Amino acid sequence: MGQSNVIKIGIIGTGRIASRFLEESKYVSNVEIAAVYNRHIESTMWFAQQNHIDIDGEMILTDDLAVLFAAVDAVYIATPHETHAAYAKMALNNEKHVLCEKPLALKKTDAQEVFELAEKNNKICMEAIKTAYCPGFQKIMELVREQVIGKVHDIDAAFTKIGMAAGREMWGASGGSFTELGSYVLLPVMKLYGMEKPKVHTYSLKSALGTDSYTKMMLSVSNGVATVKTGLGIKTEGELIIAGDDGYIKVPSPWWLTKRIEVHHENPNQVEVYELEFAGGGLRYEIEALIRNIQCPESVSKEAGISAKESVWLAECMEQFLSQRADPRIEQENNSEKEINALEKIGIWAHRGCSMAYPENTLLSFKHAAEIEGVTGIEFDVQLTKDREVVVIHDEKVDRTTDGRGYVKEYTLDELKQLSITGSGCIEPYQISDTDKTLHIPTLREVFQLLAPYCKNNGLRLNIELKNSIVPYEGMEQQVLTMVSEYGLEESVVYSSFNHTSMGYVKWIHPQAEVAFLDGDYHRCMDSFLKYKGNAIHPWQIGMPLNKDAIEEIQRKNITVRMWNANEPLYGQIRRLPDFDLRNYYKLGATDIFTNVPEKYCRNRRKGCY
Repeated sequence: MGQSNVIKIGIIGTGRIASRFLEESKYVSNVEIAAVYNRHIESTMWFAQQNHIDIDGEMILTDDLAVLFAAVDAVYIATPHETHAAYAKMALNNEKHVLCEKPLALKKTDAQEVFELAEKNNKICMEAIKTAYCPGFQKIMELVREQVIGKVHDIDAAFTKIGMAAGREMWGASGGSFTELGSYVLLPVMKLYGMEKPKVHTYSLKSALGTDSYTKMMLSVSNGVATVKTGLGIKTEGELIIAGDDGYIKVPSPWWLTKRIEVHHENPNQVEVYELEFAGGGLRYEIEALIRNIQCPESVSKEAGISAKESVWLAECMEQFLSQRADPRIEQENNSEKEINALEKIGIWAHRGCSMAYPENTLLSFKHAAEIEGVTGIEFDVQLTKDREVVVIHDEKVDRTTDGRGYVKEYTLDELKQLSITGSGCIEPYQISDTDKTLHIPTLREVFQLLAPYCKNNGLRLNIELKNSIVPYEGMEQQVLTMVSEYGLEESVVYSSFNHTSMGYVKWIHPQAEVAFLDGDYHRCMDSFLKYKGNAIHPWQIGMPLNKDAIEEIQRKNITVRMWNANEPLYGQIRRLPDFDLRNYYKLGATDIFTNVPEKYCRNRRKGCY
């Protein structure tokens, strides 16, 4: 290992940032991504598929850390916050260099132990705060050292983003806006004021999950103050202001992707502007620093990046913040019976049928969903053929789920019926058990013929999503309404679409129709809900409300909130089904969920389905 100039890196973790790291590494010399690890091999393989990695190639894809350690010189840790320090220790104990995503640790002692191990084993260990390594931030530090604004006495730094209601960012004991984004806003404070222990005053807006959706913190040291803001449920201007006794430095939003620096003075006409490069996603700068430090540790600049002492200081800040915040897990334990009751009330909708077990939007998938005891309804999508027949398929193109190619609108019904259903990620047609037959794209009429008895006898509901936000399909609303009436299913059907004007039109044609508004963010759903006097909203998982007042308003108005997700696998995909129970989104106002695995949730109900 390590005998050539090329440093082999193993990626630990397969989330979004790991994909960006893989892409950014292509722009760095003397580096090779040699292995990828996730403790679930399905997640490792899904990562490979999504990032176009040849599974039969040289890159090792594994769920065994020992295999990864044996193949690499260094690791990049991109796992949930609370696991960072543990993985870093394991890597260092295996004599591997470490580049770890922020925060490297949530406790001061954990950070100290990590760097003691690194020193003992003579290995590089770096915290990956990309801003610290980019040319723009280095220029800021240079300007301050040159005292172009005199002595610094005040710092304002903010980093907020909304639409983060899913995943580790908000859920769990280490979730929240400050643990997610605090490392960034503390960076200029630490670099400019040093590591003097500050006096801290904190205001946090508590989310419905018990974590902070917004935090505003004031830090004071012997000769300066700083205000830092982080938010995942609140949006504010993301700029950096460094105020001195002879002017101030302003870095416009997003300051953490430093591209423009303005130096202002008392004379408003005296402004120096510096334009700097921030290439790609910025991770290449920290990768370059890692390679440089490994190959030439004696030449490492003390000004660039994050030192061991600075990482320890940041960990202490995280620890202090979390110690003042109630642990969300304790609150959950204290309300366990209440939570069980809430979970039981969530409506379970089969998303495109039982679409993990069977090909989506097929009669087979719908039949299995309809026979699940306790299922609330079935969701499916409709489009129009070239000869204006209503068919049930999700994508505007047939490529992903059939053996055909091209847009649905370019096929006649007879031509579509010649295509065989494969499944997402599949190549071969799906073979129906004990027959030589394959599945085909169904018409809306065929779906009604199958499901109408379940609606009338068992109270099954149907959510028809009109796929008319990309292809307009003029007149589709009336066609669908007419067919619903023909089968006597008016009381059983919910209409939804990302095309909110279309839902307003449905409401205008048939005022009694139940319409719902689809969007990635609940705010957009609510806007149209109010505008068109709708019946429900269908927000994406990541765009659910986080703040208690917003959730209480939805609940006070008794608004039906059916949440959809994109985390569950579809039939044919190798991705792993997450352990997380989606019904927990009742905490964010969900009354119902769309799921690819309705059989899982009905089985988990107190009485059970099977």
